[in-house]
Amino acid sequence: MKELQMNMIEQFSEIYDEWLTYYTKQKTTELPASLFTIAHEMKNPLSLMKATLQLMEQDCPLSFSPKIKLLLREVDRMNQLLNDLLHLKKVETCVFKPVDIGSLLEEMQLLFRGIAEKKKVRLSVYSHKKIPFVYGDEERLKQMFINLIKNALEANEEGGKVILSARFKKPNQIEIRIQDTGVGLCEAQQGELFRPFYTTKKEGTGLGLAIVQKILSLHHATITVKSRPQKGCTFIIHFPIHHNT
Repeated sequence: MKELQMNMIEQFSEIYDEWLTYYTKQKTTELPASLFTIAHEMKNPLSLMKATLQLMEQDCPLSFSPKIKLLLREVDRMNQLLNDLLHLKKVETCVFKPVDIGSLLEEMQLLFRGIAEKKKVRLSVYSHKKIPFVYGDEERLKQMFINLIKNALEANEEGGKVILSARFKKPNQIEIRIQDTGVGLCEAQQGELFRPFYTTKKEGTGLGLAIVQKILSLHHATITVKSRPQKGCTFIIHFPIHHNT
């Protein structure tokens, strides 16, 4: 019976990967509404699978343990992608109010200080004092910064740097830069970065930057990337002043 249950979970994983492969091949930044419906419906069976595997792990002979642990990692992988996918849909709802970008960047520095110190990466913030507030959703903007800074730290080796900066750019923009000294990206990679499910990471879901772009689009902002292999990467965000308070 337990062998049958594990086989069913493996088959579900294979179907899931075929489903993901299909959408990965779509050369578009817009995902169909049906995809979010499917993702929502898959959450419950995945939760049931994880609970079943955890019970089996307690009761099964030791010979089954490696396979159960592997399947649990697979279930966690599937859950992570579905969570990111549903978050991509969730960001469409925003509550706009004045947001202090300078303070937000300093908050991000505090949030990531421990991770940066552990990796021995220097994390710095430079912000001009007289930057107008951005009219936006603070929680969505935090998520956007978290995704970008997390990527920047992961791209760096020991001794690297991540620099966050914000400045008023004449005539009508606020410019924010997230710069790292990591492995960098080739031109082909840069062209694919914001496409859903595209990732350069071994365990990435490929939705982090799609979420970033979606959030910025809702704020009438743009994002570009400048990079070269082994020369680091800089993400440049522009907020138009006429959408600020």
